[in-house]
Amino acid sequence: MIHREAATFKRTYSEDLALYPYPLPKYTMMAVVGIVFAVIPMVASDYLLSLLNLIGIASLGAIGLNILVGYTGQISIGHAAFMSVGAYTAANLVTRLDLPWYLAMPAGGAMAALVGAFFGIPSLRIKGLYLAISTLAAQLIIEWTLNHVTWISGGVGASIYVPRPVIFGFTMKS
Repeated sequence: MIHREAATFKRTYSEDLALYPYPLPKYTMMAVVGIVFAVIPMVASDYLLSLLNLIGIASLGAIGLNILVGYTGQISIGHAAFMSVGAYTAANLVTRLDLPWYLAMPAGGAMAALVGAFFGIPSLRIKGLYLAISTLAAQLIIEWTLNHVTWISGGVGASIYVPRPVIFGFTMKS
């Protein structure tokens, strides 16, 4: 009797988790993304670039939250607070210490990881709704600190001017 498989069967767990089952779509997608990142800044208006920046920042937060909820099943309500810690750290390092942006960005990520560990280690044994409440508490504590400790952010109505980074002679517009 002649038959065909009705579905694609995975033999290993890594095959099941693979986003692209074959290497060609992965390389094609990487090429398309590279071309888009190279062409869009040259042809887009300032408004579109600022909008794409906001979309990119929100996408990074959503990807991080997807990894947290999807792989661990834990809920985080205070996810944006840790992103703000990294952003304020990088901005302050660039403006106050004149650190280059390519060193300030990883330092901002490291500071966000440290603050995340500060709030995360005590809540290792918490599950379910209580974990969500503890992340909400972290969000509120970090937000209050950024608004009221003026040497970090300048206060509620202040803004931090960060000089535009230069990459290979091109100044980033937004």
